[in-house]
Amino acid sequence: MSTPEHTMPLSPDALPSDGRMSDAPPPAVPYDGAEALRPQVAALVSRSTDGLIGVRELLDSTEPLAALGVSSLSLLRLVDAVEETYGVFVDLGDRTLHTEDLRGLTERLIRLGAEATP
Repeated sequence: MSTPEHTMPLSPDALPSDGRMSDAPPPAVPYDGAEALRPQVAALVSRSTDGLIGVRELLDSTEPLAALGVSSLSLLRLVDAVEETYGVFVDLGDRTLHTEDLRGLTERLIRLGAEATP
C-alpha cells in the first residue's frame, strides 16, 4: 500500500510507546495575528484615502504608505479609525508612522494590543 503524496509519514517518536496511533488531537498551529489583521488594516487605510488606494494594492505593496499616496489628512483619519476600531492609542508624533508599509503598521498595532475582529 502506498502513502498518498500529500501526507507525511509519522516518525517513530510521534507514536505512543506501544506503537498504536493516539486519539489525541494534533498540536495547535500558532495563530498568526498579523496575517489575520493585515487585510482589516488595509481596508481601514483604503477607507481613510476615500478608496484612492485599493485594498489589493496595499496588500501587495512593500512601499511606505506615504509613497502609495496616504496623505497627512488620510493618516489622521486612519489613526482615528484604528483607535476607534481596536481601542489602541497611536502616537501621530511618531515619525516612523509616515514611513511604514502596511506590514509594519500592522505589526505596530499588534504590539499596541490590536487584534483582528471577526
